[in-house]
Amino acid sequence: MGHINDRMAATCGDDLLPHHRLKNTSITTTYEVLNLRVSSLSLEEQENSRKVKEKVMKKRVDTFSNGIDLFKRFEYIDMNNLQKSDTGWSYFDKPKELELLNLISSIESIGILSPLVVKIRENGKYEIISGNSRFLALKNIYEQKREERFKYAPCFILDADIDEYFERSLIIDSNLNYRTMSQEVYIKAILEKYEILKRTKLYRNDINIAETISKEFSISQATVFNYLTLNRLCKEAITLVYEKKLKLKSARKLSKLSHENQLYILENVSLEDINATYKLKVLTRNGSASLNEIKNKIEFIKDFVPFNTSINIELNKEVLEKFFGVIFDFKDYIHTNFSNKYNEKRLKSMVKVKLDEEHMKFYVKHNFLNKEIIEKVCSRELSEVLKV
Repeated sequence: MGHINDRMAATCGDDLLPHHRLKNTSITTTYEVLNLRVSSLSLEEQENSRKVKEKVMKKRVDTFSNGIDLFKRFEYIDMNNLQKSDTGWSYFDKPKELELLNLISSIESIGILSPLVVKIRENGKYEIISGNSRFLALKNIYEQKREERFKYAPCFILDADIDEYFERSLIIDSNLNYRTMSQEVYIKAILEKYEILKRTKLYRNDINIAETISKEFSISQATVFNYLTLNRLCKEAITLVYEKKLKLKSARKLSKLSHENQLYILENVSLEDINATYKLKVLTRNGSASLNEIKNKIEFIKDFVPFNTSINIELNKEVLEKFFGVIFDFKDYIHTNFSNKYNEKRLKSMVKVKLDEEHMKFYVKHNFLNKEIIEKVCSRELSEVLKV
C-alpha cells in the first residue's frame, strides 16, 4: 500500500497482496471500493469493456513474452523534475544509513553507473520506477555541494502506458539486484512475483512459475515452493507475516490447517503463543483436525510449557574433565531417580549433550581428554554412566 499519512494508505491497480485484519485487532481498517456493476452497463458498454480488457491482456502477454527496450530513450533529467511513485508498489526497505553513505561516496567518486528507470507523467514530470536510493543519494550530494554535475540524474525513459504488471515486476527485479532486504519484504516480493506471473497466463502451472522465480531470485525451486506454502494461509495470516507480527516458521506450521481453523486460532490465541513453536506444534499436529479439536487444544496449551530446552555453556579446556564428571553424576541421577517412572525413550530425551567435534579432536590429540570419556558423555544410553 502507498503511504498517505499515519491513518490512511492507498494503492493503485490490481490488489495482488492481501491486507486483511483480524476482528480483534486494535487497528480499524475501512475500505472504500469504487466499482461499476457490469449489469448496469448497456450491451455496447459491456462489449467495449470486454475489448479493453482483451487489449490489456494481449499487450501484457506480448510484453512479458518479448520484453521492452529499456535503453530506447536516455536523458539526463533535472532532479526537480523527478518524483517518487505514488502507486504504493515499491514497498522495499529504505537503505540503511551506512548503505546510503556508501552509495553517496560511490556516486561522488565515479558517478551513477546504473541509470534510473522512469516514465513520463501527464504533468511533464518523471516518475521513478527504479532508482529511489540513487535519487536520494544524488539529492543529498547536490544539497551539500550545489555542483551542477550532481543536479541531473541519468535516466532511461519508458513509455507512459507501460503495462502495470510489467512495471511492478521491474520494481521487484531491480531491487533484488543491488540491495539487501528483510525476510518479510523478500517473502512479499516472491508472493507478488508469483501472482504477477500467474495472471499473465503465460505459465502452465506452479512448477513453471517456481522455475522462473528461482532463476530471477537465484534460489532453489525447493526454496520457492517453501515460500509458496504461505499461499495456503488465510489472508489475515499473510497480512500478519507482512507486518512482521507472525514469524515465518509459525506461518508455515499454521498453513497446514484449513482457513477456518487458522482464523479461529488467530482470533482466540495470542500472537505470543502462536509464535511459540512448541505450542503451535500441538495446535497443528493434525492438519485435518475439526474445529472442536482445535478448541480443546487451545485450552490445553494455555498452561503448556516446553518438555525440553537447550542451554549453551562455554568452558575453558582446563575445566572440561571436571565438568564431564558433573555430566556423569547428572546422568546417574536421572537413571537412579526416573528409570522406574519413564520408559527408555523418555529417559534418553531427558539429557542430550552436543560437543564441538573439531575441538574435541585436538583435545584428545594433546591429551586434555580421553576419547572414551567423550563418547560416554555424548552417549544417549544412560546405563553407560555405570561403566565409567
